[in-house]
Amino acid sequence: MKTFKLVGLSVIDDDMHRQDIPFIDGLIINKEDGQNRWLVEAYLDDDYEPMFVSLQRRPEFQLQVTITHTSNDPANMLVAVRSITKMNGHISVLMEGLMIPRRTHLAEVVLAGLVKKGLQGEALLQEFRQQMHERIDAKAPQERKR
Repeated sequence: MKTFKLVGLSVIDDDMHRQDIPFIDGLIINKEDGQNRWLVEAYLDDDYEPMFVSLQRRPEFQLQVTITHTSNDPANMLVAVRSITKMNGHISVLMEGLMIPRRTHLAEVVLAGLVKKGLQGEALLQEFRQQMHERIDAKAPQERKR
């Protein structure tokens, strides 16, 4: 197993909106099990406990993590909450999941969300294009910093 410093954490909801989660400390561990499975542990303020308790009820959800350096691109993951441990006004959240290739996964997740909303035909195509452009535009300032 290889352990890395977690430097960014965001939860992606079903509508593909990203919520950045401020945390005090965190680790991400590559289990090196041949199945691309990772563990993510984040130590954060207990104000986030209700959110993670709710996420714990789901079989999986999308997470974006930034590993080692804030200048690195975020990686997409599908994870499940394995445990939430209370610690003096803070919580430790342990999540386990799969690292997902970015390009393929983004398009699939956007399309799945739009189909789930019931969009079809031209409306589906227009909304797909708009959401993909929004995500590319949101990433562009990060790329220009390099």
